[in-house]
Amino acid sequence: MTPPPPIVPGPVGYEDADEIFAFITGASMGDDGHAVVDFQLTDGNGTAILDLEVDNVRFVLAKLQGSELGNLTGSWQSYKNRIESAGSVGPGTEDKLQASYERDGSFENYADGTYRYSYATDVNNPDPAMDAQAKEEGLDLSYEPDRTHRVAIQFDGGPNPQNPYWDWVPATGATENIFQMQISDTGNCNRCHDPLGIHGGNRTDVEYCVTCHNPGSTDANSGNTVDLKVMVHKIHMGKNLPSVQAGGEYAIWGYRDSKHDYSGLAYPQDIGNCQNCHVGTGTTNEFYESVALTNQGDNWNEFPARASCGSCHDDVDWDSHKGGQPDDSRCGSCHAPTANASAYNKHRQLRDVAGAQFKAEILNISSTGPGEFPTVTYKISNPDTGEAYDLANDPAFTQQDGSSRLAISLGWSTSDYHNTGNGSPYASTISENGLAGTPNGDGSYSVTFTTAIPAGGVATGSGAVTIDGHPAVDLEESGDFSAVPMTNTHDFYSIDEASGTASARRESVSIEQCQACHQTLSLHGTNRSNDIGTCVTCHNARNTDRQVREIASNPPTDGKDEESIDFKTMVHAIHAPSMRENPLQVVGFRGFSTHVYDEEHVHYPGDLSNCQACHVDGGYQLPLASGVLGNTIDTGTDHESPADDTVITPASAVCYACHENDVAKAHMEGNGGNFSTTQDAIDSGEVVEQCEVCHAPGRSADVDVAHGLD
Repeated sequence: MTPPPPIVPGPVGYEDADEIFAFITGASMGDDGHAVVDFQLTDGNGTAILDLEVDNVRFVLAKLQGSELGNLTGSWQSYKNRIESAGSVGPGTEDKLQASYERDGSFENYADGTYRYSYATDVNNPDPAMDAQAKEEGLDLSYEPDRTHRVAIQFDGGPNPQNPYWDWVPATGATENIFQMQISDTGNCNRCHDPLGIHGGNRTDVEYCVTCHNPGSTDANSGNTVDLKVMVHKIHMGKNLPSVQAGGEYAIWGYRDSKHDYSGLAYPQDIGNCQNCHVGTGTTNEFYESVALTNQGDNWNEFPARASCGSCHDDVDWDSHKGGQPDDSRCGSCHAPTANASAYNKHRQLRDVAGAQFKAEILNISSTGPGEFPTVTYKISNPDTGEAYDLANDPAFTQQDGSSRLAISLGWSTSDYHNTGNGSPYASTISENGLAGTPNGDGSYSVTFTTAIPAGGVATGSGAVTIDGHPAVDLEESGDFSAVPMTNTHDFYSIDEASGTASARRESVSIEQCQACHQTLSLHGTNRSNDIGTCVTCHNARNTDRQVREIASNPPTDGKDEESIDFKTMVHAIHAPSMRENPLQVVGFRGFSTHVYDEEHVHYPGDLSNCQACHVDGGYQLPLASGVLGNTIDTGTDHESPADDTVITPASAVCYACHENDVAKAHMEGNGGNFSTTQDAIDSGEVVEQCEVCHAPGRSADVDVAHGLD
């Protein structure tokens, strides 16, 4: 175990500390069957906290049982339990055992920042009612001193949650080189959950969760196990569970019989991506190194079992599956780690693996001045070999069913994209077919645009060139080709910069932060993949869904004639339905679909106030960058010109995307924000937002302070 940090003489009050830091210094099991745990408590500076009371802590105690699959697998079983009665709510009909905590033992404060707790639970003499219920369910509450045991503590009422734990073998006192189970890492959960905080927010560590959420605990009201490996898989599978697809529901009745229905939950990436949570040395995530490895991170592939596999595949009948599977002993005969039917092979992200074999590069762009017709030189190659693809002959780029696509596009200006003068009634980029480019004899291709860069001061400064689209790959070697996500790319060009050097667009977010939850961010039919710099060229402040909304097959119910699809407002609104009074509704491709981003369809797993989850340093601070445009909410009568657009001032537009209510709107309007103005009025200074007076860094309501990030 890691030695504890030194304690600085105090005192600091438990509830007054800015931060608490708890550390278990030892644990033992007495001959009388009562466990003892010693711990220390300080503030963030290491200063002793002397006034902790037993009502502020909860103590758990569990043993790590083995399994039939070998000495690298097992599950925890709590010694402290309760019986939950069925029948008050939910479909459950049988009373069930549930793990619990205690705080009714002996609590000692040594007045120097150290404490001792002696458990009331006697492991030698289980409660008769609990023991009988356990035996009825096939559980074993007996004391097994040769097994790994865990004590863990939950702190309540403090400034921050803490869940320290201590593993040891009571028979020997050993803490090193003992059997331990670490299937996933809390940090992997927090890549999306930001942070994981359950049961009031004070249970934040996976190693604490498993002491209760194991095969020995069941929700009697639903009849569903709350074993972590089953419950978490089912929660994340949500609406895609076969049982839910067949008309059922997946729900757990929690505190005070409150129902938590996960039947509508949509996971933000491919649910088959086991490696987003579980990674070991044998199944390392192929795309994102930020996923932490754990000691048993490969167990999902090495030790297939009915409980974990059946949690997602809940329509499998184990009595008939491949001749019947009464236990887990024969699962490995078909699903061995190296077999074609291994969990790794069956869950491998073939589209992502295939897409990684294509690298798009912009080699040059010329003739980009006002009135000129730009020529772009580009190449698609295999990043592993460096060999360029023959776009005219390679099957990946010659499929005629639409699965092969490559687009070279231009947008302007990088101060804030508007694409005015593109010859179109909407503000998207101009584009040419990259598959029809002229070969240059060195693996590269060139395409010359048939639309010129607008002259007369319409397009100024710098612009962007992008490559998007998708190659087609026969993933199953069956003769059927599928579009796979190829990472898009972008670069910048000068239109009339005095220096002749292009100015890049501001960077507010990073794709790596998006992919913490989304893994592969690929939209619009796999055309736009993994490059924010491409997305924002079309999802700009001038662009709306007006054109497709007019022909929507399922018209929105928000009463609007058009909705902004500006990236900075749209993405905030998509993620924040829990804050908004009215969900964002956007009409998609050719009017075929209307996307309603309400709480039924979007369940953001993190802390919405944490701007840093998505934004780069300073990417969300006020004032906004110079040149950021107001958001068009009405494109006027001349759809090609922004002159008659009605816009919302830019800072108000982005803040209102989350804080979408009348009180917030009135606050913004009282400080210069305007929800019905023109870009000319903003540019001339007739309309001036004053948000940074209070919300700029260092001011009284700095965004960090207002969002609790400081």
